[in-house]
Amino acid sequence: MVDVTKKTAYVNDFQQKLAKANVVVLASCEGVNVDQMTALRKSIRSSGDELRVVKNTLLVRAFKNANMEQLNPFMTGSTAITFGYSDPVTPVKALFEFAQKAQKFTFKAGFFGGKILTAKELEQLSKLPGRNQLLSMLLSTMVGPIRNMLSVCQGPIRKFVYALDAIKQKKEKETPAAQ
Repeated sequence: MVDVTKKTAYVNDFQQKLAKANVVVLASCEGVNVDQMTALRKSIRSSGDELRVVKNTLLVRAFKNANMEQLNPFMTGSTAITFGYSDPVTPVKALFEFAQKAQKFTFKAGFFGGKILTAKELEQLSKLPGRNQLLSMLLSTMVGPIRNMLSVCQGPIRKFVYALDAIKQKKEKETPAAQ
């Protein structure tokens, strides 16, 4: 009875994580050693996301209850699942950086925006700029016209100052010659 209770709690926990996650990534972690997985977990956790190695049968139950049954065919072998909570690009980037180092870490599938993502689509997602980078690009785009307008408005003032400076220099040149 205790075992069934633990399994139910496990499934409920994953249902909550699936409901909260913006992106879910499934990967095969067979052959990846413990130190590498610990380093990967830390890098994923640093961005506020989560990586877990799961038992496939219980995760299939959580998929059923979360309406993500399309992921069931990918639940074979050793499975690591990553939940991206805030920025969908950041955990995928971290996973791809890790996959380049650990050749045995391979991608199975992903789930984003109600759609199944293939490994190729996940790779494309990893190449997108992250949320913070997109926000800085947007801010730069918004500030650019204001900065240009300010520069244009300062133009006449700048020209007036240059004209006054030229007059001053001309008078300084004429004054010593007059003495």
